[in-house]
Amino acid sequence: MPPTILVVDDEPDIARTLAELFADEGYRVRRAHDGRQALDLIDRDPPDLVVSDVRMPLVDGVTLARRLRDRGDRTPVVLMSAGYAAVDLPGIRFVPKPFDLDHLLEVVGRVIGAAEP
Repeated sequence: MPPTILVVDDEPDIARTLAELFADEGYRVRRAHDGRQALDLIDRDPPDLVVSDVRMPLVDGVTLARRLRDRGDRTPVVLMSAGYAAVDLPGIRFVPKPFDLDHLLEVVGRVIGAAEP
């Protein structure tokens, strides 16, 4: 089964674009519109990677990553933001917005490849 990516972004156009991009590359994709919804989806069916915006309502991307680590979840996370997000947690990568799609795919491929046994 192909790896699953959970895309978390409160902007529907960005979430849709990323979901389509990853699906075209052969990944299974699910979407959440904020960190709270993402945590619920992760509890029900853990993904292989979370790609999340930093600035979102309810639960932002940094808080999402911290909550995952606090509960022992080591799912890799790629955070995206127009402003730098200082996060000192294991398994967290940062991609600045606006991002180059090829660069994002490269980062995702490396992260998923490193997470495979």
